[in-house]
Amino acid sequence: MKKILFIVFSTFVGFSFSCKNTNSAESTQQTESNSTNETTEVTEIPQKEKETTLYAWVDKLRIREQPTTKSEIVAEVKEGTSFVYLNEKTDFKERINLRGTLYNEPWLKIKTENGKEGWVFGGAVKFYEPVVDANPSAYDPCFELWKNGRNERASACFEKTRAKQLTKDNRKVTASDKGLELMLLTGKKTALNNVTTADSTEENYIYKYWDYLPKIGYYLVEQSYGDYGSTYQLINDKSGKATTISGFPKPSPDHKTILAFNAETVDHVDGESNNTIVIYGFPGGRFKKLLEKDLGDMEPHTPKWIDNETVEVSLVPAAHLVDERPRNIKVMINENGEWEVKE
Repeated sequence: MKKILFIVFSTFVGFSFSCKNTNSAESTQQTESNSTNETTEVTEIPQKEKETTLYAWVDKLRIREQPTTKSEIVAEVKEGTSFVYLNEKTDFKERINLRGTLYNEPWLKIKTENGKEGWVFGGAVKFYEPVVDANPSAYDPCFELWKNGRNERASACFEKTRAKQLTKDNRKVTASDKGLELMLLTGKKTALNNVTTADSTEENYIYKYWDYLPKIGYYLVEQSYGDYGSTYQLINDKSGKATTISGFPKPSPDHKTILAFNAETVDHVDGESNNTIVIYGFPGGRFKKLLEKDLGDMEPHTPKWIDNETVEVSLVPAAHLVDERPRNIKVMINENGEWEVKE
C-alpha cells in the first residue's frame, strides 16, 4: 500500500460550496444592523496619546467610503498593509466569512499611509503585523480551508484551482482519460499514463495536474491511488524524469529551496502518523533532501516563506491531543549554513 501523503480530496461528493476568494474581507456577510435605518450609528473613541496602527491580514482588503459592503471602494490593499486607526467604530457588528472563519465585528475608520480615509471590516485587521508570505501559491486559500476543518469547501477549492491551472497551462499540458501529456523544453512530449483495470491485484492509479513551476524547472503532478492515498511528483521540464517528494511543495521566493509539507490524518490507535516537513535544495545543481522533520501527531499546515532562509509553518494537533494547542514553528538556516527547526 502506498504511503498516504494527503487526504484525497477528490473523494468528497456534493460540491455545493464554491471556492470563493476567502482572502477577500467580504466573501460572505450577514449584517446585524437594522437595514431600515437611513444613518449609521458611529461611536467616537477618545483619542489616545499615541496613534494605533492596524494591519490587514487578508489579501485584497477593500477600504470603503462608508461602513457597508455596498459603499464605494476607496482603495484595495494587500495583506500586511498598515494604516492608522482613527478611533471611530460602528455601533453595529457584521458577520463576514474570512478564510473559512465567520467573524462578527464592527467596522473601523482608518487612514492609509497616503492620507486616504475610509472604513474597514474589523475582522480583517489585527493590532500586530502579520507574517506575510513572500511567495504565495494559488492553492493557499484552499489549504487555509483545510486547516480550519472545512473539508468540503477545501475539496471544491482544490478542484476549481487545479482546473484554472490546467487552463492556464493548456499549451504545455494535455489532460485526458488516458492521463497527462507534458511538453518539455526540448520540444518533446512525455506521457504519464493512467493505470485503471478491473483486476484488484494490480496497482491502479491516475495522474492529476497541479502546477507548472518554471523557475525551478518542474511540473507538479499527483499520482492518486484512490482510497489508498496519493503521492506528489516533480517532473523535470527538460528530461521528463519524475521525482517523488514527501508532500506538497512550497518554493522559496528565490526558487532555490522547496519546503514540502504533509499532514496525514491517521487513527492514532491503529496507525502511525506521517506528519512531516522536508526541505529540498539544489546544491551543485542536483536535487537533494536537506532536512526532514517528523512532527508526530502535530499536523503541518499553511507554510509561509518570510524570506529565502526562513519559513513559518502552522502546527495543528491531531484530534486526540486534547491538551495540545496550535502553534507555529520556523524552519531556517542556522549559523552553520544548515537547515533546522526552531520551536
